[in-house]
Order: sequence, then C-alpha cells, then structure tokens
Amino acid sequence: MPSFRSFIGSELMSIKQNIAAVSNMIPKNIKLKPSERRSMFKLNTKRQEFVEKTVQYMRKNPNTVPTFIDVTECNNYVHLYGQYGELLLELEQVKTKLEDAKLVIGNEIMKQTRAYFQNSKNAAESGNELLGKIYKELKPHYAVGRNSKKKEE
Repeated sequence: MPSFRSFIGSELMSIKQNIAAVSNMIPKNIKLKPSERRSMFKLNTKRQEFVEKTVQYMRKNPNTVPTFIDVTECNNYVHLYGQYGELLLELEQVKTKLEDAKLVIGNEIMKQTRAYFQNSKNAAESGNELLGKIYKELKPHYAVGRNSKKKEE
C-alpha cells in the first residue's frame, strides 16, 4: 500500500489558492442550465477538424468572409478551445488520482474500524459491558448501504 500523510495547513492552503487562481481565469458569468447545454452545438474531436479547416479558409480568403463573422475571434477561440481541452485533461487526471487515493484511504480506514466494530461485537457477546455499549452505539452507523436491512413496517 502506498504511504499517505495528511497535508499540512500551508500545503492545503497552497492547493486551494492554485485552484482558486485557475478558477479566477475562467469567465464567471458562464453558468449553463441543462436545457442550454442540450441546445448548443457540440464541438467534439470529429467536428474539430471541420472548425480548424474552416477558420483556415477564412484566414486565407478574407474576401469570402461575411462581415458579421470575426475571423480573429474565431482563430482565438480555436486556440482557446484547445487550451481548455488540455487543462481539462490534466484536471481529470488529477481528479482521478485524488479519487483513487481517497478510495484507498477510505478502504483502509473501513478495514480498521470494521475490525474494531467486530471486536466490540465479539466482546459484547462474551459479556463485556463497555464494548457492548460501544457496539450498540456503532451498530446503526455501520449498517448503512448494502449492509443495512430494510426495516419491516
């Protein structure tokens, strides 16, 4: 198992400041509703080549571009779209690593606390009053999710 340690306060603060710095670089006024997301054109990898070629033609042939289209803005957005994609990929990799580490840590602490719980249960069954009280206190908290039994009405 990998070695884990808690973040010290300054490390946690630094991580949060860096996340806030990235967040501050992204426009704040964009908050899409699900219906808005569904109604928008989706630029995916299949369509990206179309967009890039189209912008290329617009740059090479400016006389063919209608006046309502801003070629410079299109060019900037193609570049920005690529940058956002790179950042999202890196953030997803960090998120996956955090989730995996959290899962391993959760599994380890569950194994330890479950062992204590089972020990309390066994001791309670053997007549130990203190561990009997602890077992009774912990039992409703342990029996959640898959381990819970449905209450009969």
